[in-house]
Amino acid sequence: MRTRSRADRVRGMMAVPMDDTPHPESLRALASSEIFIKSKRTRQRFLPILRANLEAALSPAAPDVVVRHRGNQEFDISGIGLADAARAAATVFGIDRVDLIRQISSSTLDDLTTNVARLAEPLTRDHTFAVRVRRTGNHEWTSRDAEVAIGNALIGSSAGVNLDEPEVTVRVRVEGAKGLVVSESWQGPGGLPIGTQSSCLVMLSGGIDSPVAAWMMMRRGCPVDMLHFQLECNQADHALAVGQQLAARWSHGVEVNLHVVNFEAVKKELTAAAQPKYRQVLLKQLMTEAAYGVARRLQLPLVVNGDSLGQVSSQTAANLIEIDKYARAPVARPLLAFTKQEIVDRARQIGTYELSTKAREVCDLSEGNRVETAAATHRLRRGMSRLREGLIDDALATWESVPAAEWFPGVPLTPNAIVSRQNP
Repeated sequence: MRTRSRADRVRGMMAVPMDDTPHPESLRALASSEIFIKSKRTRQRFLPILRANLEAALSPAAPDVVVRHRGNQEFDISGIGLADAARAAATVFGIDRVDLIRQISSSTLDDLTTNVARLAEPLTRDHTFAVRVRRTGNHEWTSRDAEVAIGNALIGSSAGVNLDEPEVTVRVRVEGAKGLVVSESWQGPGGLPIGTQSSCLVMLSGGIDSPVAAWMMMRRGCPVDMLHFQLECNQADHALAVGQQLAARWSHGVEVNLHVVNFEAVKKELTAAAQPKYRQVLLKQLMTEAAYGVARRLQLPLVVNGDSLGQVSSQTAANLIEIDKYARAPVARPLLAFTKQEIVDRARQIGTYELSTKAREVCDLSEGNRVETAAATHRLRRGMSRLREGLIDDALATWESVPAAEWFPGVPLTPNAIVSRQNP
């Protein structure tokens, strides 16, 4: 997730300016609530993976911080560089929210109320607000008592209490005699820790859609490799740059590999042999067949692409069914029911939009003719029969790979690299 301005951060946070009173600070990362609907055995498998991914994200951003699992769904992060650590932790799949915690004195209810009000009043002034208190330990007062007392202390300078949709939420934790105020929050991606589900191979065009599809599979816990079909030489570097950007920002804890298969000869032969209105579907059939060949050699059980139902004529339900006839592995389409605007919004959120918009369209082989929206099986087979036997095998012989972390424009790729994965 990109570094966000204060206005971008999670709605309803309480962001407290610094004052002269010392308030020891730490971070608290909350694991996805989705993890805690799993069985105990599954949680015991997921949480160590989440902690390892969290540490992998924090290591380059804030190498001096220490991560401790508090039990249940919380991780404490303490040390130097907490702002950088918070932004990094908010890009870890399986983390719902990261809170900056400021410790205050709470020996009595009056003490708690005074200290919280001093921190919160600059933010609640002229805004509606709500107070949320969570309490553990034995006290002579309840969480509700504390919420009322703090609310009464703040209401005079505010725009009033709004418990349903407050502009500012004052969140307080009381643990025995220790009071904790959430002074800033960053929204995490949620989902499942990456590495808890089977790996997959994403067909990466370099445009807007396929990086979002990859991100969504990662959010479901799947490590990904990304495969680009090179149709023009200058487009491969662009697609790999998008893949690297996505991997660097989001793939904490796992290695992502980038793969390129040269499809220029396939494109040329298809343009010469097939009717224009069938070329798009035929090209996707051939790409799907080639993707299966790569996935099989990498021992990846699932192929993923960025198709969205009805977005273009080659992505109608009828044509997707025809394309899948050339898939010898399951094809996942996480964007299938998304609108284009929803995909664009998600691309902006995950940070790939600006680079993706620089891609040029090199897959359109229709030459201005109408693309068949429901290509008949027998016509597609006739078009495929006109292609040279062994065309896909020849394309796969051009397969090259590079770890995403090691790629930069001009770096030599490794021919026919095979990466073995242990799937959970």
